[in-house]
Amino acid sequence: MNHFRGSIEFKKIRNRLAVILGTFVLLTIVLLGWVHFVSVKRALLKDIREKQLLTNLSAAQSSLQAILLKGIETSELLAEDPALMTWFSGNGQDEHARILGLQQLDRLHKNYNYAAVFAINNRNLNYWQQEFQLMDIVSKDDLDDSWYFDVLEKQIKTSLNFDFNRELNQSMLFVNVIMGNVDDPIGVAGVGIDPSLFIDNFKAQKPSPNSTLWLIDEEGGIDMAEEVEQINQSFGKVTSPQLMQLILEDTAQKIIPNQVINGREVEVACMPLGDTPYKVVLLVPIDELLGLLNVIRINTLWVSILILVVTLLLVSVVARQITTPISRLTQLSGSFAAGNLSVTLDRGLMRRRDEIGQLAIAFESMKEQLAGFIKRVSDTNLALEREKVQLSNINEELETALERAAESDRLTKSFLANISHEIRTPMNSILGFAQLLELQDLDQSERSEYARYVIKSGQQLLAILDNIVSVSKMDSGMIKPHFETIDVDLVLSDTREMFHLLALQAGLEFKYKKSQTDEPVKLVSDPVMLQQILNNLVSNAIKYTPEGCITIGCEKMDKKIEFYVADTGLGIPEHEREAIFKPFRQVDRAYSLPAGGAGLGLAISKKMVAVLGGEIWVESTYRKGSVFHFSIPLSGEVIFDVKD
Repeated sequence: MNHFRGSIEFKKIRNRLAVILGTFVLLTIVLLGWVHFVSVKRALLKDIREKQLLTNLSAAQSSLQAILLKGIETSELLAEDPALMTWFSGNGQDEHARILGLQQLDRLHKNYNYAAVFAINNRNLNYWQQEFQLMDIVSKDDLDDSWYFDVLEKQIKTSLNFDFNRELNQSMLFVNVIMGNVDDPIGVAGVGIDPSLFIDNFKAQKPSPNSTLWLIDEEGGIDMAEEVEQINQSFGKVTSPQLMQLILEDTAQKIIPNQVINGREVEVACMPLGDTPYKVVLLVPIDELLGLLNVIRINTLWVSILILVVTLLLVSVVARQITTPISRLTQLSGSFAAGNLSVTLDRGLMRRRDEIGQLAIAFESMKEQLAGFIKRVSDTNLALEREKVQLSNINEELETALERAAESDRLTKSFLANISHEIRTPMNSILGFAQLLELQDLDQSERSEYARYVIKSGQQLLAILDNIVSVSKMDSGMIKPHFETIDVDLVLSDTREMFHLLALQAGLEFKYKKSQTDEPVKLVSDPVMLQQILNNLVSNAIKYTPEGCITIGCEKMDKKIEFYVADTGLGIPEHEREAIFKPFRQVDRAYSLPAGGAGLGLAISKKMVAVLGGEIWVESTYRKGSVFHFSIPLSGEVIFDVKD
């Protein structure tokens, strides 16, 4: 691995040289290619804008204008027709003039292939079309007829209007000419032109596949478009409001370069439609106009790659002649450093007459010296490693023994101090009151009271001894539970009655929260153990609660019952919560009240809960109180192998 690593290090020198020169060549080619590309692009765009765009737009505009001029000429001819003039002036009474006028409508329609030829009588508002058809009666209440009344009101001799029929999915250009005097018109005549001819001509001569052509009015509304759904929409919504503003701000023809529509760069050209308020707008994507640039870009890329490859090959050949001997020596150095002294030095290197040859001879001498030194060091290290392992094992054993001894000593001292104090107190009471009972001048009431004290102290002493014996029996597995059906509410109620007076004497309120179920809560377990667990928890709660209240209760769950004893006492610090369930362990007096006891109550409770198949835990907030929980299975599961 070290040989390979040394080779890689010197190959990096070759690669670095190749990268530096290759990068320089590549950047030079890229810079020259970019300058060439930009200059060609500018020249092409200038030529395209001046010739292709305006030429295509002029052709489209001329095509539409020719259609429009032909329609205007036909409409003016129709508006001056003597038969129509006579018919409309006579309130429709001249039948001969009516027939001649309708024939003229039909003849113009057939001869010029207009989509529609019409005439509207201003006297009765009848709307006549070719083929002798009375199409409609023009009404101000019909929005489709609003153009007619606008023409008369504004007294426009010749006007245009576009109408888009959604049902036919077709747009129609109408050329309207007032018949007679504009101050006192006798009607309006005109032709309807299908603008699809104009669109079809444009599609046949598109400058690029995605070029788009529109005809927009003076307010930016689209009147003609290749996509029918764009008709009657705002040009600003189809493209952008900024582009629409640039087009509408003046009436001259112009090119608007470098626009971005839907994330694509485009060139836009616009031109007015003769003297009308309409404009023809042409949009062409730049990338479709500059097909030659793609060829230049691809050729530049291939030339760059070719020059770069040739440069890297030349640099690699030259660098290899310089770095190969040094790379070989570096590999040998790495092998020597790793302790592999069996590698043979190349004789060709040692025969060289230059500095590399001298370096190779020095390497050979170094290898021989290193071989002896490494052997001595290896032997010494092996001996030291064995001694280090032995010392480490001995230290671990000593640390474990010291920890066990310290823990045993602490527990022994704690147990002796607590148990001696707990035993001495009731013993002193027994001895003291027993001596008083020997006095002859005591009356019967005093003797009875002293006897009660002796009995009470004896019971305390017996309870301490029972706890010690219980711990011993549980550790040896001698205690076995006796299962029977238990009324949980009755057990909790009896517990409250048992400790009610003691809590009252301590100035505490003792609450019992009955289960919320309608039926009595039952479980199969050992009633004696269950009662002892509750007694230990309630007794501790009274001891360590200076004021407030104590609450007991339970909650029935799926397969178990969870009991709890809550208090408002001093609480238990987090670092003490695991220790309090071990024998002879009590909360540090710095965090608790001096309540006495041997520290066996919670340890016995934990073992009993485990025997009954449950678990016990505590939730506490320091200075705010504690809640002891323990769970008992409903079905009476038993665990006899109970350990701390």
